[in-house]
Amino acid sequence: MVDRSRFNAEDFLVDSTFQQYCAGTDQLCIGYWEKYISAHPEQTAVIGEAKKLYVILSGNKRPLNIQAESFKESMFPEEKVVKLNRYLWVKIAAAIVVAIGSVLIYNNYTTYNGEKGEVQVVNIFTTKSGERKKIRLQDGTSVLLNAKSTLSIGKGFNDQCREVTLTGEAFFDVTHNKDKPFKVHTSDFNINVLGTAFNVKAYSDETTSEATLIRGLITMEAVNGNGGLITLKPSQKVTFYKNIAPKQESKLIKPTAPQPEITINHYTKIKDSTIVETAWTQNRIEIYDQDFDEIKNVLEKWYNVEIKFTDPAIEKYRFTATITNESIEEVLRALQATENNFKYEIKGNQVIISK
Repeated sequence: MVDRSRFNAEDFLVDSTFQQYCAGTDQLCIGYWEKYISAHPEQTAVIGEAKKLYVILSGNKRPLNIQAESFKESMFPEEKVVKLNRYLWVKIAAAIVVAIGSVLIYNNYTTYNGEKGEVQVVNIFTTKSGERKKIRLQDGTSVLLNAKSTLSIGKGFNDQCREVTLTGEAFFDVTHNKDKPFKVHTSDFNINVLGTAFNVKAYSDETTSEATLIRGLITMEAVNGNGGLITLKPSQKVTFYKNIAPKQESKLIKPTAPQPEITINHYTKIKDSTIVETAWTQNRIEIYDQDFDEIKNVLEKWYNVEIKFTDPAIEKYRFTATITNESIEEVLRALQATENNFKYEIKGNQVIISK
């Protein structure tokens, strides 16, 4: 039996049955929590706060059962149906066409006439290979942008909401504001937070994207909807695997499109309490039992080089190392000294690695 007498709002929110109760997706969960609330009136306030947090962090979506009822009512209204004559239908259709045309013209105008102020200007921060940039947003949120990354912020940021779009990697320390949730959009997932610290890694040229929570609470959802709403607690990490093809049980079965997979683990902490996933914020790279192919992506962005392997077997060599102020040649020499011996050649910004 779980003792919830000392639960705060966040404790309730990370309970999967409570999430299903808030979402209205499971009658058993709804029944259970309704009985629980009746039996524990002293927790009404904290449970109400947890429900508000769920609504905010899930993007103000109404419970599915309420959405279904609304849809049913809109499609099959019980009120008396008013019959319209043919002439009136023609007038309505014409009005709809005019309205759609007006919207299209307005969209075109605002898209191509940004200099006149009709479209919201977007502030864009970018970093090159080997560059990191610290950004202070209007709401006080601090963002550290890693190499080869782009952060886009709308002009209306911090008015009614706080939304940013990230390509690449960034560490966010978000200023708390329960009335204005902070949202991070990436190509693979969207994150909702109130006030917390977390790392997001979402490079388009890598096979995985991930979010690591250091402090606070975040909820996230895959862009394609797979996996449902995920709630992370401190020290947890969500990894999205891109382009993972499902196993085919028979050659006669037509191959299906690759589907991303999602895993939830804890971040990796090494002996000096450094968190591997956020070591880059301290200007160091922590390689912890990773293969050369994974390390390649990090080194290319860190040192602005292009690495090529002449033999696929080299990609599977595994290493553990700490990189601070070393040059790319010093790093390769140190990796070369391990039991995974290899040869390398540097030509300008190209690194060729062979057996």
